[in-house]
Amino acid sequence: MCCRDRAGLLAEALPAVRAGLLPQDELVVVDSGSRDDAVRQVAEAAGARLVRCDLPGLSRARNAGWRAASAPLVLFTDDDCRPLPGWVDAAVAALSAPGVGLVWGHVLADADGGVALSVSTDDGPASYDGTGDLSATGHGAAMAFRRSVLEQLGGFDVALGAGGRYPAGEDKDAFWRAVRAGWQVRSAPGMAVTHVTWRPTTEALRTMYRYGVGAGAVSAKRGRLAGERGLVRGEVWRHGLLPAARSLRDGALPTA
Repeated sequence: MCCRDRAGLLAEALPAVRAGLLPQDELVVVDSGSRDDAVRQVAEAAGARLVRCDLPGLSRARNAGWRAASAPLVLFTDDDCRPLPGWVDAAVAALSAPGVGLVWGHVLADADGGVALSVSTDDGPASYDGTGDLSATGHGAAMAFRRSVLEQLGGFDVALGAGGRYPAGEDKDAFWRAVRAGWQVRSAPGMAVTHVTWRPTTEALRTMYRYGVGAGAVSAKRGRLAGERGLVRGEVWRHGLLPAARSLRDGALPTA
């Protein structure tokens, strides 16, 4: 788990994360350049191992986290997510299949209303073959890798993700690169988290815009590396501007 200046959310998340772990499992919290020591205090109080990154950035923090761990399977979730019972077992079971290197889980919106971001409504079996729109895959809020896959990929692209040059898309990029590296990428039914809808309206709009920018950057990268053309504009629209427009239309986001 990575956290920057959101110690309150982290304190609420860690008990749910800890509940799904066995005694031999590792719990690593990465402080991604927080401006005070509240994240450190929360992590240490929960018995988690703390890793500090002086430079913020989600991809940089995730890389520091998995490299600090030693287990052959690495699960990721966010400080504003609450894993549901059985999420670890579901991830381990899905990754036990030969050739599967990466799985994603189900992300549910919480019951408090508000603007739901990064949720996935389909918990049925699914897979990604490396082509087409990456919206068919899940989110970094619930994903798990074989450590060997992360090592092969060199981790997450630090140009992508919150705090990076392109502020989203590091998870989708990793899914795509894993397929190109020869791994199967699929969903893990039963691996589920609840995503807390804590953002105010203006921040939700900014987040949707950042999703679009990140999706466009990943599409441009795919064009450069694999010759895929014509994806950027559509990805920015589908993952940034369109969700914001729908929210405005449905009244989830007020116009004033």
